Amino acid sequence: MNTLIDSRMNTLIEGLSEFNFYLPTNIIFKVDALKDIRSFALGEKPFIVTGKNSSKKNGALEFVQKCFPNGVIFDRVEENPSAETCDTAGNLCKEEKCDWVICIGGGSPLDTGKCVAGLATNGGKCADYFGRDLFKNSPLPILAVPTTAGTGSEVTQYAVITDRKNNTKKTVADRRIFPKVALADPNLTLTMNRDITLSTGLDALSQCMEGIVSKKSTPITDTLALEGCRILKEYIPNVLKNPSDLHSRTMVMYASLLSGIVIAHTGTTLVHALGYYYTLYYGIPHGIANALFLIPMFRRNEKYLPEKVKTLSNAISNNPNFGTITKIEDNLKELFSELDFSYKAKDWGVESKKFPEFAENLANDPYRFRNQYGTFDMTELENIFEESYLGK
Repeated sequence: MNTLIDSRMNTLIEGLSEFNFYLPTNIIFKVDALKDIRSFALGEKPFIVTGKNSSKKNGALEFVQKCFPNGVIFDRVEENPSAETCDTAGNLCKEEKCDWVICIGGGSPLDTGKCVAGLATNGGKCADYFGRDLFKNSPLPILAVPTTAGTGSEVTQYAVITDRKNNTKKTVADRRIFPKVALADPNLTLTMNRDITLSTGLDALSQCMEGIVSKKSTPITDTLALEGCRILKEYIPNVLKNPSDLHSRTMVMYASLLSGIVIAHTGTTLVHALGYYYTLYYGIPHGIANALFLIPMFRRNEKYLPEKVKTLSNAISNNPNFGTITKIEDNLKELFSELDFSYKAKDWGVESKKFPEFAENLANDPYRFRNQYGTFDMTELENIFEESYLGK
């Protein structure tokens, strides 16, 4: 090796931290991917988990039912699924002696399906498995069919479930609930209305942005996250203006997939933890709730990780010129304006009187800060809620 190449190699090695990258999901990404579902069967009798609307509206449930007429259908998954729903579905899966799980829909049915896969082979209730790697027996194999473009749950080992008793969201995390197969078919997103398209698109954007500033970020996840941000910045506006534009739908679904791969490795940051309060207390859709905290949080991330945030800011800029980097806050505001999205939480029905309670609750939960750079006391957290409320 000559001196110049050797020098460059040494610089590369010194500049990279050690990391692991694991993705056991077989991803089939193409228009009409659903038509191939028979060839990816993972057992004899599937338990089919879905929500109340989307998979029926786009025809996915009917098609899957015809492919697997012996399948058992559970179509009662609500938005922000509860532990009780997971328990009901898990018990039914056991009773029917199903040997694999198909989950069809957005993040809620996919996350519910993951819990069902674990509960079907283990005792107890969903709440017993809030945490990491708590399933004693291997869960049933899972095939995931996303019908929205936002959560990326088809390629993660997480299931985010609502704990109604404590009015909070908790996570079941286990590498064994990674879906074995993900059929990502952009056709299935064509029936999404504007509100769902916007919310899920912003969720994907938030996940990509958070992945870049996470303590667990890696060179691979940074590359995928930046690509996701560039795609979403360009194509979410197109999809909102032209809902039947299959090319734009395909690109947004691809970016959503990237966002899932990213957070499977990096986890999410304080943005998600903050957003949960708006969803749980005011019913604000998950992606919208996250987006309402992007400006106040990335104003702070800019202090802790200036070079990373500069690169990210460039990815979502209308003028991606590396010689002239504009602030992330300005670029986010410009994008939100293009999406006709108000980044002021007060416009979404949020009430400021509960901010001290939210801040105290969050400050006492160290788990929520595990991937976040910086120090955040109660006063700082309350300031973040206030800035989100006013759109400062």
